[in-house]
Amino acid sequence: MPAATSLLEQLSGIVGATEVIVAPEELRRFSVDGKVPGAVARPGSADEVVEIVRLARSDRLALMPAGGFSDAQLGNIPRQLDVVVSLARMNQVLAYDPADLTVSVEAGATLAALEETLEAHQQFLPVDSPSSAATVGGILATHAGGPLRYGYGTVRDFTIGMQFVTGEGKIVKTGGRVVKNVAGYDLAKLMIGSLGTLGIITSANFRTFPVPPRTATLAAGFASLESALEMRRKIVHSVLQPRALDLLDREAARTLRGDTPEVEQTAWWLLVGVGGVEALVARHATEAEKLAKESSASSFLELAAEPERQMWEGVRAFRERLAARYPAMIVVRASLPLTQLGAWLKKAQEVAARSGLLLAVVARAGTAVGYACLLAKEAGRATIGKMAQASTELTHSAMSLGGRAVIEFVAADVIEVKQQCHVWGPTRQDFLLMQKLKREFDPDGVLNPGRYVGGI
Repeated sequence: MPAATSLLEQLSGIVGATEVIVAPEELRRFSVDGKVPGAVARPGSADEVVEIVRLARSDRLALMPAGGFSDAQLGNIPRQLDVVVSLARMNQVLAYDPADLTVSVEAGATLAALEETLEAHQQFLPVDSPSSAATVGGILATHAGGPLRYGYGTVRDFTIGMQFVTGEGKIVKTGGRVVKNVAGYDLAKLMIGSLGTLGIITSANFRTFPVPPRTATLAAGFASLESALEMRRKIVHSVLQPRALDLLDREAARTLRGDTPEVEQTAWWLLVGVGGVEALVARHATEAEKLAKESSASSFLELAAEPERQMWEGVRAFRERLAARYPAMIVVRASLPLTQLGAWLKKAQEVAARSGLLLAVVARAGTAVGYACLLAKEAGRATIGKMAQASTELTHSAMSLGGRAVIEFVAADVIEVKQQCHVWGPTRQDFLLMQKLKREFDPDGVLNPGRYVGGI
């Protein structure tokens, strides 16, 4: 990396002196897994992003694209980190056609700001980010999602176009601003979830959705995991079409609702989010209560208005709320066949108990995405070793059940876990193809080196 003075001058020549951060105390806010960048640059356009990438290629700098820094823990420890490319200035809505249900927005726009624009026309994006600071580009790069994926799919399903800058310093536009865009390869889908290792996303086009006239959440409590999953099975095979279908264990429920008698007496909660006209919501409530009784539910509640909003806000932010209570924490996320979610959650209970770790579970029950949060009240070498071993067991368990698992979050106090296990799980058979794609899009390896699958 060039000397700090030289780097400041070169970046200032691209984005302006006021848009470069080099003060050590400010740079620490942009550290990743203990690594602090040499500078933060805030480009104001895709052309400036191109110039930063070209500088990185010529000076062998490692770039990390960043938005709100709300999910910076995802991925391996950076092999090298020289410049954080913050897209915070690129935050404008470029085009919005409410009648066509499409919006185009720069990557640095926060989801919260975009939602304000859409709400004026009774529309929304069903992204479910837990952080108000999360940006469009960050959500796409990490493929972030939440409870609404059951009813609407993930962000990959309603992204219809994108602009990004490759590691060669070339601007690429893919897709468009129409929902049915069928010409050529859909490169936007390739960029989503690639953690900024193939390109720096500068803008994106989305399909928007009407806000339902009424929503409600139907919460059924159960004494056993089997009973909760039986109700889940009945729902997914019925004519009911909920927006969300989530599962929480007692520890996760404590984090959301406190140590109330209702929570302490209930081992598992199945949350059924519904939306639509009044008659449709009422029908879902009647049918869900019937299915809950058939599945031996011990309690059944209907939440609406502010209690419902607060409950889902807690579900989306479960990781942050748990981290506030437990300084030693890792989260293993598994994507599984629908029929194998229960087996993996039981494995998580067994591994946590054997390791002497606490466990909290949140799961997208309708799509079989499980989050096993391994917790300890104190960090230390022994705790780090236990967490590394437990997470490795859970990633291998997911594979044996026909799924995949990654370590999605590692708290700063136990960051050494990342050095003792594979964050992305065992290498897949398509790894050679992934390496070829990396070389094609980023031939000099300047974009987020080392942080993705297999150290790409």
